[in-house]
Amino acid sequence: MADISVPPPEVSASATEHLTYDKVASALDGLTPLDLARLDAVERRYLGGTDFAEGDLLQEAMCSALFEEKRCPRITRFIAFLVQSMRNIAGHRRDRLQQQVPIEDVTTGERKSKFELKASGPSPEDAAIRAEQDRGASEVCAALNVHYGADEEMSMVLLGWENDMRGETLRDFLGVDQARLDYVIKKIRRIARREYPKGWRR
Repeated sequence: MADISVPPPEVSASATEHLTYDKVASALDGLTPLDLARLDAVERRYLGGTDFAEGDLLQEAMCSALFEEKRCPRITRFIAFLVQSMRNIAGHRRDRLQQQVPIEDVTTGERKSKFELKASGPSPEDAAIRAEQDRGASEVCAALNVHYGADEEMSMVLLGWENDMRGETLRDFLGVDQARLDYVIKKIRRIARREYPKGWRR
């Protein structure tokens, strides 16, 4: 008779590959003021075309992680996981709102959207191009993070680049001045040239 107190191998493997509830709760408690400022900056980039109020998108991502609606792999930096979750949640909400059937205003006879969006979303063509660019950026960053993952500043630069941050926005995201940012970027390029001498190939 099988010992029901021991989970099957596939369950044990899954449990070791992703953060548990307690680990996620600990990671949330461990977010620093700089981490939260970084997440707020990313959230603002994804609010367009949604009906999320400021702060709600980040809260949604945190709740999804805590209640394991979206599971964070152990090898993924937690802040990067939250950023990816916000991107996905915002994208799904944007798609759903665009599919809403407009309601007719009985006073004017005009058809209006049921929801007032924060900004008009991109055209289907632009959305498709951006999605492909996002996938490409994610592939590059995932590959490079193998080499940079232990260095928080380099990982944060990659995360910023993946979310289309440059210049002042990227400096604020890292919480560093331009000289420090230049230094971190030089380290990234030096490692990239060493690991990918022929350039990035999918």
